Amino acid sequence: MSESVWYARILVVDDQVTHLRALCDILGRHDFDTTGCSTGEAALAELKHHPFDLLLTDLVMPGIDGLSLVEAARKLDPEIACIIMTGEGTVDTAIKAMKIGVLDYIVKPFKAASLLPVLERAIESRRLRRQNAMLETALRARVEELGRLNTVLDAARKEAERANQEKSTFLSSMSHELRTPLNSILGFAQILASDKFPKGQGDTKHFAGNIVQAGRHLLTLVNEILDLAKIEAGKVALAVGPMALDAVLRDAYAIVGPLAQARRIRLAPLAETRLELSADQTRVKQILVNLLSNAVKYNREHGHVSVRCEQHNGYARIAVSDTGLGLTPEQLAAIFQPFSRAGREDSNQEGTGLGLTITQRLVVAMRGSIEVESQPGVGSTFRIELPLLDSAAIPTQAASATPAGADSTPCRTPS
Repeated sequence: MSESVWYARILVVDDQVTHLRALCDILGRHDFDTTGCSTGEAALAELKHHPFDLLLTDLVMPGIDGLSLVEAARKLDPEIACIIMTGEGTVDTAIKAMKIGVLDYIVKPFKAASLLPVLERAIESRRLRRQNAMLETALRARVEELGRLNTVLDAARKEAERANQEKSTFLSSMSHELRTPLNSILGFAQILASDKFPKGQGDTKHFAGNIVQAGRHLLTLVNEILDLAKIEAGKVALAVGPMALDAVLRDAYAIVGPLAQARRIRLAPLAETRLELSADQTRVKQILVNLLSNAVKYNREHGHVSVRCEQHNGYARIAVSDTGLGLTPEQLAAIFQPFSRAGREDSNQEGTGLGLTITQRLVVAMRGSIEVESQPGVGSTFRIELPLLDSAAIPTQAASATPAGADSTPCRTPS
């Protein structure tokens, strides 16, 4: 007998007790684990409480007959191997038995020598079915896993394509931005160096001034590109610690004040704020100067800029509002993209187009957030939130009394 049937559990059912005992004894001597029942009802109870590999049942029995028992057994365990024994079999009963899943049909009387090969084939069939079921389950799991992996790979591919496209766009824009001041420097330098163009002292000074201006713009652009590269690589050095917001705001106001005065833009007075942040003071000043200078540069004539500060859920919320032209939803969607200028690439305002990109990355790096609200023709408000040093910080009043209409006051393009 093969190894595959040595430890098979067999339920033998026969209403002839003498025949039942003889079968159990014979099968037991051949290393089968057998359980005998003299009624279909008793056999069904065993099947409900114990697992069996094979059901060997008489066909004709009082109460639950062999075919009914087979049907009930296969509902409990679809993989159980079933064999019918009968001394009164017909072709019709044999056909019906095969239809309900009986593997073999043995006619009484029979000898052990003829029964054992039948049992071995039936148990081997059960083993193969169970093995096939496990393989199908494993295959389905593998297919599902491959499906998930394909989804992840597809998302990664799309992200790589997006990143590559962004890199190409960035490099293309950067090349354009770098060429503009370089062409200006080279052009005026060539004029100064040429003997073909008569130049007075005023012209020389004017050309030299243009070269200096273009050089400064180029240096700013290079510095901001390097700054952005460090931030993107996670290598930007942040000295996060306690800082007083009021002092940094006033420093930023002092820096932007001359620009606002030159453009006749009114900076609304700052109200005192006692909020203390957990942030990098130098980077916070850089962020505020960028937002305020944008609010000035892209404002309307005789417009105003205001700043409000408040405490919100453990964060300091700083809102910079202007009365500029505002932005459309399409422009807002690109507001933090490098060189995008929020759809105002044709603007004659100075700027590298990287200011808001760097601002967003710095705010996020300091565990904060930034958002913008804008209404065309009304203005824009840039709102940043940075962690407070103490979530129980004393609440502050509005940092400025924002003039009517300035709450949604518009915007500037990224500088």
